[in-house]
Amino acid sequence: MKLIFLGGNGIDNKTWIEQVESSLKPFFESTKVIYYDHWQTGEWMIDLDREKEKLSKLVKDKKDYVIFAKSAGSLVAVKAMSENLISPQKCIFVGVPLKWARKNNFEIDNWYQKIPTPTMIIQHTNDPFATTEELKNFFSEKSFIPESFRELPGDTHDYDELDTIRNLVSDFVK
Repeated sequence: MKLIFLGGNGIDNKTWIEQVESSLKPFFESTKVIYYDHWQTGEWMIDLDREKEKLSKLVKDKKDYVIFAKSAGSLVAVKAMSENLISPQKCIFVGVPLKWARKNNFEIDNWYQKIPTPTMIIQHTNDPFATTEELKNFFSEKSFIPESFRELPGDTHDYDELDTIRNLVSDFVK
């Protein structure tokens, strides 16, 4: 099985997603990090449509892949799934940015209503972009039931618990 990585919005996520890839590589046949165009151009905001298209081209005609996405990367994946452009075997979303998505007028409320993929959510209890309580309420409103919801203690949007994340992901994809 192939694992595809989508990082968060900021360029500082590049190093983090590469570290996560290195940590999870032994559990998969192959891995691939998608590098966002705005990381190269210096723009501050991800172009979800552009990155969604890159993702859909990468997985075209593939059936055996999993998506690991942090923050804005989860929006790329959810948008692509809601438009039937991709159908991963499973998804792992870390730090779902509910407040940030709404603040930037992304249609997250519509996208989560159309996600049939088994999904694991990893979220800090008091992540500033969505607390676990806010996220659970949001999912309940959208009738989206993650296969696994893992709450980690913390109040940041930084997910530096790489060993914990590795163990959760390896158990989830078995």
